Amino acid sequence: MTEPPAPLTPPSRRTPRGLARLCRVELLLFLREPAAVFFTLVFPMAMLLFLGVAYGTEDNGGVRYIDEYVAHIVVTIAINLGVLGVAINIAECRASGVLRRYRLAPVPMWWFWFSQVVVGLLMFALAIGSLLAVVAVAYGVVLASPAQFALVVLVGLAFTFAAGVLLGSLDLPARSVQITGTGLFFVLFLGSGAAVPRDSFPGWLETLTAFNPMSPVVDASVDAYLGRSTASELPELALVLVAAAALVLIARSKSTWEGNR
Repeated sequence: MTEPPAPLTPPSRRTPRGLARLCRVELLLFLREPAAVFFTLVFPMAMLLFLGVAYGTEDNGGVRYIDEYVAHIVVTIAINLGVLGVAINIAECRASGVLRRYRLAPVPMWWFWFSQVVVGLLMFALAIGSLLAVVAVAYGVVLASPAQFALVVLVGLAFTFAAGVLLGSLDLPARSVQITGTGLFFVLFLGSGAAVPRDSFPGWLETLTAFNPMSPVVDASVDAYLGRSTASELPELALVLVAAAALVLIARSKSTWEGNR
């Protein structure tokens, strides 16, 4: 008895060329969202210029304020892309049935997740490149340890993307995901020292915000940007990576990818 023939699949859908097309489509969809583009590219630049004009050249223990704040802005962009960008996009795709169609399509499901990561990294690179270009012209870029800085920022991206995946995969309306994501964004943003340095907090608040997963990312990114040692933050950064892996596992095992809301 002969086996039935395998279903025909359009070659372009399974080739790297098809995957590249999917990434291109997801990128175009991202660029068509004015709010996403604003908070990824325009809002961080506006914050940098506003605070740079006011405090940029002030000396803080031998370090210019702008040199510390560049690292803060980079982490802010990472929080925004993961917690808001990824979460809202996944929630909308799930609610509109896009994820259901992906599961029925003759393409591996990981293509969708890969495209989300690629688009996120591309937009992050664009935002950081624009930011550093403006800083270079206006103040001069320090970036004493670029490799360490990049690794620290990638740790932050891993956590925020994982949090976004978990939040977006919950069987909630897209509006609820947006509201929850906004609240989580401000918790991570304000409580990590990305907005206001944590050493200016009251003692009890500084102790409480030490448990914020993005706090060691902010501290280590500042140290790496200024060329200081990041050895003291390595154990906490390792815990952040473990937390990111745990969030992904929870999203994969407990969450609803094909909700009908």
